[in-house]
Amino acid sequence: MSFIQREREVNATLVPPLDPSLFTPTDTELAFLRLRISEDDGGLRRRTLEIQKDEKYPYPCIRAFHHVSLMMLANPIYPVVLEAGKAGNAVFLDIGCCMGTDVRKLVSDGYPASNVLGCDLRPEFIDLGHKLFRDRDSCPIRFFTSDIFDLSVPSAFDGTLRSVHEAPPLIRVDQLSQLLGSLTHIYTGALFHLFDETTQYAIALRVAYLLKRESGTIVFGRHRGLECEGMIDDHLGRIRYGHSERSWPLLWKRVFAEVEDAEFAENRVKVQAKLDAPFDQHIPGTTRKGHMLVWSVQIT
Repeated sequence: MSFIQREREVNATLVPPLDPSLFTPTDTELAFLRLRISEDDGGLRRRTLEIQKDEKYPYPCIRAFHHVSLMMLANPIYPVVLEAGKAGNAVFLDIGCCMGTDVRKLVSDGYPASNVLGCDLRPEFIDLGHKLFRDRDSCPIRFFTSDIFDLSVPSAFDGTLRSVHEAPPLIRVDQLSQLLGSLTHIYTGALFHLFDETTQYAIALRVAYLLKRESGTIVFGRHRGLECEGMIDDHLGRIRYGHSERSWPLLWKRVFAEVEDAEFAENRVKVQAKLDAPFDQHIPGTTRKGHMLVWSVQIT
């Protein structure tokens, strides 16, 4: 069993101030936000800034307005996931969905809302998402709060993941444990990079327990990566590990060798991982370069 190191509190004096100038949506993002929030750019900007001010956790991603960015859309495997959702009996889960912008876009693009779930550890994020999009009573997506570390492995499947498990109707899902072995697609953005190496493995292991073992099943995402795997130089003093294009596939091969067997991991698990172009990380007094690792894991 992998050792789990949960998030630590951040020293408030290390948290940079909010910077409204960082709100620079792309044309695609702006078109979606106009559609879902406000056609008036001034009103759109005001509401986005108000929501950011209401958020109480010092995540750099939210300070950079990633909670209203369409990060999932940029993953190369997104069209494959979307078409599979449109075509068949697929179930999608966003783990660490934050305010739910990505899954709202997914549904807008045609993935059936009745088959889409968004889960986050913090109920505040889900509430802020409804406030941002003003859809608390109309959003068809099932959002719920649950802690992935509460999943018990490997006993959840009595030592095997090969049997089929029926999830309850999605409208009644309120815990990740109800979804074991039932998900076709899982997305996780800006989650893994919050933790050390062994905890990242523990997360991946639990994600694997949630997936179906059918051809076409996909988990994909993005998070901070490094050209050479190792510890991330974190300006908030957090202990974080950065995987590389080399080490990330090895992690998933190891995971599936554990939950299935070595032959399954070698022959049926296809992993793609690519570092994005470097970005500037703006920190008071300095600017650092960083990379995001964009990846997918597909069962063939």
